[in-house]
Amino acid sequence: MSDFESNGISRRRVMGGLLGAAGIAAVGAKSASAARRASRPVKGKRVLVAIGEFSEGMETYYMVYRLIEEGAVPVVAAAKAKRVQMVVHDFDPKYTNYTETLGYQIEAQVAYKDVQPGEYDGLLIPGGRGPEEIRQYKEALEITGYFMDKKLPLGAMCHGSQVVYAARPIKGRRIATYHGIRADVELAGGVFVDEPAVVDGVLVTSRGWPDLPYFMPMFLKVLGGDARSGNS
Repeated sequence: MSDFESNGISRRRVMGGLLGAAGIAAVGAKSASAARRASRPVKGKRVLVAIGEFSEGMETYYMVYRLIEEGAVPVVAAAKAKRVQMVVHDFDPKYTNYTETLGYQIEAQVAYKDVQPGEYDGLLIPGGRGPEEIRQYKEALEITGYFMDKKLPLGAMCHGSQVVYAARPIKGRRIATYHGIRADVELAGGVFVDEPAVVDGVLVTSRGWPDLPYFMPMFLKVLGGDARSGNS
């Protein structure tokens, strides 16, 4: 039995409540959306979304769509410019680790070897198993290192931090990431933080896809020039 069902709240009832409130919230949502766009000047900014085979699908598409909604220009990069298979990582109480099934595919528009990092304003790295592959390509590590050296907006979710600490030292940097690689982060000198999203200078990190609604607003603020104070 799910948590919703145990609390006497079915998924159907939850959705019904949301749909019923949609009309009431529509006007407020429009003004809130306009205010959000005004406070996040990211329109026209180009953001590289770095993926590999079996990157997490929800994380990838959520990042891409939120950038588009805010007027930014996402460019998906992979080892080759081709259609890339992504996966769904979820949690089942029967198992002690996350499960994986095939998910959506996405078109990578540019290969890492052809990326000119100076043409981009930010970099996003979704999780899944993609980061394990990404960090095998020196071009991908050079791109990530460029953003870290230049102190440009860099967001990494879940296992995405594997690329970050493979590219450059992270000693003293506050990193939110999937708890399964906490030891890796700490051995690399980072400070593991168990929070939905953390901003350290212009580095934004997060634990995984359930934290997307907290991670993307923070990244968009950083991309728009509203970086919080932190180690850089």
